[in-house]
Amino acid sequence: MDFIDIKDGISDFAHEKPVLFTVIILIVFLFLAGIVILMIQTSPREKTPYKSPDVFTQDASEMIPDPPDIEKEYYPSRITENQWSQKEVKQWFTYPDENSMAELEGANNKIVDDITGAAP
Repeated sequence: MDFIDIKDGISDFAHEKPVLFTVIILIVFLFLAGIVILMIQTSPREKTPYKSPDVFTQDASEMIPDPPDIEKEYYPSRITENQWSQKEVKQWFTYPDENSMAELEGANNKIVDDITGAAP
């Protein structure tokens, strides 16, 4: 079998069935393109050695940002005394009455029942 015979066979096949010939050529082309892309993607890449940067030298003075403007009446913390004076106790503290305690107890019991109600 000669090269001329192969060429004539391909030419006859292309003229007899042009759609099938085109599909086969397209598949062969995509297969070869895929192989080339796969070879490019899997080839080892050259690793560039890491070069450490030069030592930092300061060429200007540091710029410290301005502190935020705090309102005059704002204090981030305060010093508290450990105990109230008797004057403050008389002014601010009141003993709860029985009705208030009963309402508080009922509210607390309801919260506890809601939490433990589904427990086995």
